Amino acid sequence: MLELVEVVARYGETEVLHGISFTVPPGRITTLIGANGAGKTTILRCITGLLAVSRGKIMWKGKDLTVMPSKEIVRSGVTMVPEGRHVFPRMTVRENLEMGAYLRRDKMGIEQDFEWALSLFPALKSRLKQTAGTLSGGEQQMLAMGRALMAAPELLLLDEPSMGLSPLLVEEVFSVIERIREMGKTILLVEQNAVMSLSIADQAYVLELGAVVLSGTGESLLHNPEVEAAYLGV
Repeated sequence: MLELVEVVARYGETEVLHGISFTVPPGRITTLIGANGAGKTTILRCITGLLAVSRGKIMWKGKDLTVMPSKEIVRSGVTMVPEGRHVFPRMTVRENLEMGAYLRRDKMGIEQDFEWALSLFPALKSRLKQTAGTLSGGEQQMLAMGRALMAAPELLLLDEPSMGLSPLLVEEVFSVIERIREMGKTILLVEQNAVMSLSIADQAYVLELGAVVLSGTGESLLHNPEVEAAYLGV
């Protein structure tokens, strides 16, 4: 469904992605793990058009995303939940969710996805009139994910969804990610919590300094001695 082919990207004169290649199959969870500075978030920025690709291609359903503006990438079915949530703090929960559907015109579909988002995150149902800035960190993460789903994406990009959350909320968020997959969505997950992300991933890639150094199923990497030593504290 999504394929990166020898992608090179730079911040200024500094090259941060050195010929990255991998695929994201439809209806699966693909996860990227690696230390800070490995290039995980940079990859998501390239996919969404927020950072220009210096060389290589990002193919999505036969189209090269590297030549498309971000708005058209969203229209094509790609939506990202950014690191740090970035909800609209002065807008209500309802307004935040509705903003996720700003490119859509299918009123019935929007209403169905609104109810689906609330079924995934029932804590938001009683807070629809509450301003997003007054929510807890966990509730803001739920809202950010719900808002992204309101765009009806085929491919959902998640950047560090567990960051700053309590262990209980982390389990809840990952459970929801699995439910989203069960609904047929394709997910590319960037996550520092290697244990949780590998435990739900269908396939995974390990990044180091802007390059893919290991790949395999989530299960195989979860028990890979190199990954255990570097990321799992074993």
